[in-house]
Amino acid sequence: MATNLQLVKEVSVQEASGGSFTPFSITDCFNANYDTYYVTINNIDGNLAGYYIWLRFIDSSGSLITGSEYAWSCHLMRSNSGFSSQRSANTTLINMVGFSGSGSATDDRYDTGTSFFVYKPFDATYMTMVTAEFGGSYNTPEHWGGQTIGVHKQQEQVTGMAFGGHSAFYFAKIQVFGVKK
Repeated sequence: MATNLQLVKEVSVQEASGGSFTPFSITDCFNANYDTYYVTINNIDGNLAGYYIWLRFIDSSGSLITGSEYAWSCHLMRSNSGFSSQRSANTTLINMVGFSGSGSATDDRYDTGTSFFVYKPFDATYMTMVTAEFGGSYNTPEHWGGQTIGVHKQQEQVTGMAFGGHSAFYFAKIQVFGVKK
């Protein structure tokens, strides 16, 4: 089957000793071959139930970008309370790019994953932008979903990403695809 998605990098992160890690990252996943990337994160297991996943970028020197250089906005859809919006204009991360519902290293029934596009990360003449969609379940009858847009407001080359949200993660699978022009 022909596709416009080309797998650039895949990483499964897991604490083999039964402990935990946070944040988790994927490096060297953006390059000059693509302007747009499609990212999936599946089987996110962490220690807190019903938690949003945040994103920070990694610059070309391998350093995590932690300054107040991000802005984001999310439209939430919750089955138990309807619609709401959250946003931040000058913050140290792009929040709500994903959702992890389990609060357990062994309970995957609430972890439905997240997917998002990253635009122009490797081109230092553009700000890097993100559009994300996610869904999950917090408690058995509660289903949550959201759409998020975000921007890294500095023009610099970005080569990777770091994710957090839980105070401890147990497992996550990340795939980064380049979108052919």
